[in-house]
Amino acid sequence: MTIKELRKEMMLAKKTNPEKSTVLAMLLDATQKIAKSDGNREANEKDLLAAAKREMKMATQSIDAGIDVGNTVQILEVFIPATKSPEETQAIVDGIIADLPEKNPKLIGQVMGTLKKEYGEKLDMGIASQMVKQALT
Repeated sequence: MTIKELRKEMMLAKKTNPEKSTVLAMLLDATQKIAKSDGNREANEKDLLAAAKREMKMATQSIDAGIDVGNTVQILEVFIPATKSPEETQAIVDGIIADLPEKNPKLIGQVMGTLKKEYGEKLDMGIASQMVKQALT
């Protein structure tokens, strides 16, 4: 979703779903703050994704603390692309490592760079990192 589409969705939700409108306004504000802190530039989709992840993390922490956040998580999920399962991630990691000339812990950075370049937000990089370290040590 683009910033323009987010604004439009927020305005449409204002009359029919005030909770959604509030969450989207919060997300738009967080997105703009990220862009402003990064050189006072216009917000883009990358900023939107970063803001959505940050807001999702805060909502999840609130839930863990017993705080009711309503439908915030469901509203934010739309903005965060689904990541591959651990099994799919393991298969990807195994495939990249199989193409290496040797299994050497010094190649962890190279493998992680390849994963980030080819799969970006489609992988949980924390899980992938653990798998790469385990496979190369």
